[in-house]
Amino acid sequence: MSDTHNFLGVFGHVNIDYLMKVEKLPKPNTSVEVSDVERFFGGTGSNIAMMASAMGVRTALASFVGKDFPKDFKDALFQAGVDTYDLAEIEGFLTPTCRIMTDAQENQICIMDQGPMAKMDKFAMAAHTVESSEIIHISTGRPAYYKRIMKAARKLGKRIHFDPAQELRYVYTPEIFSEMLDISDLLFVNQHELKIAMKYLGMKKKENMLDRVGIIVVTKGKEGSEIITLSGTTAIPAIKPTKILDPTGAGDAYRAGFYAGLSRGMDLETCGILGASASSFAIGTKGPVGKLPSWDEVRDRAKII
Repeated sequence: MSDTHNFLGVFGHVNIDYLMKVEKLPKPNTSVEVSDVERFFGGTGSNIAMMASAMGVRTALASFVGKDFPKDFKDALFQAGVDTYDLAEIEGFLTPTCRIMTDAQENQICIMDQGPMAKMDKFAMAAHTVESSEIIHISTGRPAYYKRIMKAARKLGKRIHFDPAQELRYVYTPEIFSEMLDISDLLFVNQHELKIAMKYLGMKKKENMLDRVGIIVVTKGKEGSEIITLSGTTAIPAIKPTKILDPTGAGDAYRAGFYAGLSRGMDLETCGILGASASSFAIGTKGPVGKLPSWDEVRDRAKII
């Protein structure tokens, strides 16, 4: 299937997320009753791939799940138009599952079962996604596996976009992050991850990172985002959602909207505005993806002709 043409190849988690409400978080050796529980499709890889594909971006998804991977999740990926050739079901593992418990004061605890993603270093490389995609987006997962992917992609002349997300804090070492950044063309981070990246690199000015990577996209929540290149820094304002329900998945939606513009040949500033628009849709729905916005909906809210 490597002759299939995709614009975007996404590597990252595909999760089942359970959001549970409790009156109080449990103490050790005690139990609590759940007052409400909701199940969502999640994971950085799945979120970006589903949203980008729904906006007309030809997208492949590479990840590892268990043999228990739910049919309704498969159906949702298919309906969104995602190329799932490299979504591998691994014998002997359960699908990555995240259980998030929230009390009345909005305190949370999270229990994450990585499933086969914890052992992905041992699995075969997802060659179809690398070979068939113009841009390789590297998100959450094990750095050793992704170094193999990035080196293979570089040999084929692919563009590589690096998006370590929250795992930058506890999965990456400064040495591994630095090595992978040097193989990348673009870095996605939020404002907190940017500080960690600069600390890892021993840099005090974010602009100095341009010696290592050509483009830096920084998301800043309600403060919008910024795109940093050698030509300067472009500030992108946030786009107000019609309602605010859940910020989960907003960063992934931004990336999907960014790619929706990039796949259509739009400039970086316009791509950032489209990212902000897509993010506003995610904030207005419950769960990581909710109702997937179309290209027309995202473009119209961004006020782009």
